[in-house]
Amino acid sequence: MELTLKNLTCGKEKVLFCFVLAISIIAWLILTITIVGLPFTLGFAVMLWFANGLFVAYLKSETVLVTDSQLPELYATYTAACEQFGLTKMPALYIAQAGGALNAFATRHAGRDFVVLFSDIVESYGQSSDEIKFLLGHEIGHIKNRHILKRLFLSPGLILPLLGPAYSRACETSCDRHGAFAAKNIDGGKEIGKTMSSQAFSQQHKDQRGFFVSWHELISGYPTLSQRVGHLISLRDNTPLPSYSRNPLAYLFALVSFGGQGAGGSNFFITVIVIAMLAAIAIPNLLTARLRANAALSQTTL
Repeated sequence: MELTLKNLTCGKEKVLFCFVLAISIIAWLILTITIVGLPFTLGFAVMLWFANGLFVAYLKSETVLVTDSQLPELYATYTAACEQFGLTKMPALYIAQAGGALNAFATRHAGRDFVVLFSDIVESYGQSSDEIKFLLGHEIGHIKNRHILKRLFLSPGLILPLLGPAYSRACETSCDRHGAFAAKNIDGGKEIGKTMSSQAFSQQHKDQRGFFVSWHELISGYPTLSQRVGHLISLRDNTPLPSYSRNPLAYLFALVSFGGQGAGGSNFFITVIVIAMLAAIAIPNLLTARLRANAALSQTTL
């Protein structure tokens, strides 16, 4: 499939967005008409806003702002990526030290967007490499699709197990398309990329379809790396996106288990199950203890 600005957002994200939106609207309406729910929600929103403001203050004062005079090569790469996506206002780009982590993220505060690259990944690949272009395109995709704002409004629907993680994974898939559109090249450029087979790695997504892998996929807010590589290869080769079935039992466990980012309301469900299990154990023992106490009291009376 040839990538254009019109097809960078995957269809699954659009479909899941409608379901999450419907659930979130109902939840917000319920919170609005309740006496306790609305003040609690507003209070939490204010605290979140202040906390995010402090984090952005950290970015502005403790990390490096990329400009035409500060890391000009990276700035030129970033400017070209923003122009590719038709952004009229460039988000501020910062470089942060993260103790060797190779990652990037986007955030937003007070109507302004920010993109942050970790310094080690820039040093590893270079300021104008295809890998950096991919990362910048991926984060610009979050901003262009307004994922940050949507997550705030859709938070009631995102806490649901299965649905919340599925929507998060679809968003990441769309942003991978933005990254591929920006880089125009998904093949590794470093030495390990020249000797490692991306096709063989993507094959793991097809071959490893057991119960635990399916469970892991369902509770994760990100597609697995092997799946993401497979999707990128399909985009490069203009072939249908691969899709493989999951173990049916994993869906049941995904409803009631902890997971990674975007794992949904599993904490609530696991709490309910633990309480139910403890009750199932305690109640029969309590009844047995009570019968024994009554028997002992009867014997004493006799």
